[in-house]
Amino acid sequence: MKDELTLQEAVRRSTEHLAGHGLKTPRQDAELLVLKVTGKDRAFLLSHPEWKVAPEQQHQLEQWLEQRRQHYPIQYLVGSQEFFGRLFRVDPSVLIPRPETELIAETGLELVRTLKKDTVQVLDIGTGSGCIAVTLACEDPRIQVAAVDISETALDVARENARCLGCIDRVEFLRGDVLGPLESSGRAFDLIVSNPPYVEDLSTEVEYSVKTFEPREAVFAGPTGLEIYGRIFRDSRRFLRRPGWLVLEMGYGIVDRLTDVARGEGWRLLEMRKDLAGIPRCAVFEEVLTDLSKERSRLRHECS
Repeated sequence: MKDELTLQEAVRRSTEHLAGHGLKTPRQDAELLVLKVTGKDRAFLLSHPEWKVAPEQQHQLEQWLEQRRQHYPIQYLVGSQEFFGRLFRVDPSVLIPRPETELIAETGLELVRTLKKDTVQVLDIGTGSGCIAVTLACEDPRIQVAAVDISETALDVARENARCLGCIDRVEFLRGDVLGPLESSGRAFDLIVSNPPYVEDLSTEVEYSVKTFEPREAVFAGPTGLEIYGRIFRDSRRFLRRPGWLVLEMGYGIVDRLTDVARGEGWRLLEMRKDLAGIPRCAVFEEVLTDLSKERSRLRHECS
């Protein structure tokens, strides 16, 4: 793209540049990159197709197009991804929020609405970009969230999202693995949510762009894909009030194995919800109350 281009020409040439490389939406990707590099929106593109793209903008666009041809995620190039009607900042330190993960936030909000409390305590394990934690806090002013992640760079992104979306005062960010940062806290939560890594280490079904560019620790869980779930089930009961729920995202084809792991750790599947593709995606669990867990539940209630 050496010639001086209009917006319309830049989109056309960019689309041609991306076509034939296995990308699902080359035209949409091209438009997003042109608008990002010029700082314009789609309404401006439609009303001013003759507007000239500056040479330095063309140079940046060429670099981004080359990256996109190699299946580098468009969300990392433009620096954002929409989730639950809000724009979240993303970069390669965080997993890109997916539409199906909105089901976790939606389910959590429905459960919380049944609680007649002035303040609702929520724990988000593996917060990443903060999309679930921040969404919950933004949607219900009663909610206070503790958001845990093992990556400090991911927590930086999540903090920025909480700041930009106006709920930084109700989301606490903690660095650590699973529930590690809360071990000696004595805290109790009404709801625990998580979109943990759940892909088997040797899986061949992961998209090239995901396994190449997204953070490995947010995608791959171990040999079975259930490793992090097991830790969540084992540790969460010490932090969950009664009534209280554990809401987890799950991968394709693991619902039966996940339910078996939960049962072995003293949890009962209350509800399973499917995403828009009809795939079981969100599971709601509650603790099975034995005599010992009843006593623990009583003590948690008294302490809270």
